[in-house]
Amino acid sequence: MDELMPRRRRVSPWVVVALAVLINLPVASSTYLDWRLSRSGIDVEAVLVNSQADGDGGDGYALAFRFDEEVDPEQTVWTAPVSEDAFDRAVQTEVVRVRVLPDRASAYEVQGEIGSSLGWLVTGFADVCLLGMVLLLRRGGRERLLQLVAVEDVQRHLPGAGPRTGFEDLGAETYLVIGEVSHIEDGAVIVDTGERRVRVQLGPYDNKVGYQQPGRVTARLSD
Repeated sequence: MDELMPRRRRVSPWVVVALAVLINLPVASSTYLDWRLSRSGIDVEAVLVNSQADGDGGDGYALAFRFDEEVDPEQTVWTAPVSEDAFDRAVQTEVVRVRVLPDRASAYEVQGEIGSSLGWLVTGFADVCLLGMVLLLRRGGRERLLQLVAVEDVQRHLPGAGPRTGFEDLGAETYLVIGEVSHIEDGAVIVDTGERRVRVQLGPYDNKVGYQQPGRVTARLSD
């Protein structure tokens, strides 16, 4: 029966937050470095090490260069895709004009560099997927309480009287419900049996159990 399906486990909001941070961290870091570069970067002339142009008549141009030791003691060779004009100018002068952070050689922007929007597109797509997952989980996570009608008073479930939670089929659409009283309504209680939550309508019977106290009640399916 659809109503007796177990309760779905909920995904912690912190898991969603952690995923969102992981997805957006690269773009956020890149944006921060761009801000620092525009604010604190210095303009230098790097030495052209290598150049590459698309030999098939395409529009792909790339430069490989090295900073002075004052900027980059490691003397790493860096690369950047550039426009045709910037490529031709660098090849003619053997100099690459770059704006770089003095304390971080990996944060640079070559004059005439062609940026890519791939990172933003991938991040946007991942964010949309995450949002879709959250909406699906929220929609699927709205549990439908099993609706029962009490055939006796809701009694306190005493220690040693068996398992603290349970949902036993007694036959004839009647069940023994054991668990914590998680909510008290006007004329009904909600009992958490561990695997599912059950709403028991009291009718002419009474609830003798306090909030968040263990209780037990025999109830039947509502019409």
